[in-house]
Amino acid sequence: MSTRTILAIAVIAILPVTALAVDYKKTYCGKQDYVGNTGAKYAHLHCGKSFFTLSRGKKDHINFNGRGNCNKVDEVLADKDNQYGTAADMQAITTALEAYKAQGCL
Repeated sequence: MSTRTILAIAVIAILPVTALAVDYKKTYCGKQDYVGNTGAKYAHLHCGKSFFTLSRGKKDHINFNGRGNCNKVDEVLADKDNQYGTAADMQAITTALEAYKAQGCL
């Protein structure tokens, strides 16, 4: 095979993966780094382009990004008072998690 053919196959193979990439900050967090509280206060949802994390304390985090995390979302939403009840804006966290779930936890 020529170098061009190999390069074309590689580009085609990568396209579906990049097309499915989700910008968590933009999609679920209203383009904010933190939802529910500032980054210095807990609990908050920490949002970045490639990650989506509920931070309940300095060393207490739940990562949601990626497939297959709907069970985690369900567990957190079922017990939101204990999971993120200290957040100044609990509803903002709930809204973000429900939007994430509505999209199939992608």
